[in-house]
Amino acid sequence: MRAESEQFLDLALLGKNAWWRYVLGVSTIGFFWVVLGFVPYMFLIGAGLEPTPMLEFVAVNLSIFMMLAGLVVAVKWIHGRPLVSLVAPDLRIDWRRMARGAAAWLVIGAVMALAEHLLFPDRYYLSYNAERFYPFLVAVLLLTPLQAAAEELVFRGYLMQGLGLLTRRPLAIAVASSVAFTLPHLMNPEVDQYGVLIMAANYFTIGMLLATATLRDGRLELAIGLHVINNVFLALMANYEGSALATESVFTAAELDPVYSLAALVLGAFAFHAWAFRPEST
Repeated sequence: MRAESEQFLDLALLGKNAWWRYVLGVSTIGFFWVVLGFVPYMFLIGAGLEPTPMLEFVAVNLSIFMMLAGLVVAVKWIHGRPLVSLVAPDLRIDWRRMARGAAAWLVIGAVMALAEHLLFPDRYYLSYNAERFYPFLVAVLLLTPLQAAAEELVFRGYLMQGLGLLTRRPLAIAVASSVAFTLPHLMNPEVDQYGVLIMAANYFTIGMLLATATLRDGRLELAIGLHVINNVFLALMANYEGSALATESVFTAAELDPVYSLAALVLGAFAFHAWAFRPEST
């Protein structure tokens, strides 16, 4: 195993790591996410508010924030370690690294979307509406970075470091964390529409990209930057009808093409690794 991966996984040793602490930690995160995270929906229903796309978007993000709150409780009080230890061995956040990951995936994502438009000219249509777009622009820029970072801290930080106490095989750790990342996404409406296997393959592939980038770099910032810009780009620039998170994007695809999406993700993953870990970048 590369030294970078070893150092990242060894961060789990900073805390208290009895098996029951991880059972309690995962249970706490799940309780905050699934149970307390449902409170925003209950509030919307109880208040009699019309479930508009904006309210749905805010409510979904608030549920992820509750997951983040559960993570904070688990890491700080159950394991007794600093939250930043989920990010990097030097216990600091490298914002420039995060920006580089975001910039690289922004270019890759834009190329994938442009290629899809050229291959299927009738798929995307201009859906920009200034009156509806700018409120979503504010909401996405405020909420999405924290939502994506929360998922990275849980699935690529807490979970992978915990798995590192059981095995030191990077591939096994990446696969296990990607399966865990895939499972909750199988509740998305796209799964019923396009099929479990193809959508699971899509979620698993993006999970493997994020996991392998984290293990190779020995830090979480590249994955956070990639995840943030991926979600922001989809929400604001190129969403699709029937998305789990309906937003007001500039362009909208009439349908999701899960086969093209999977192929593009695989190629994009290789492109990202080639860029992020080229010799002159290390």
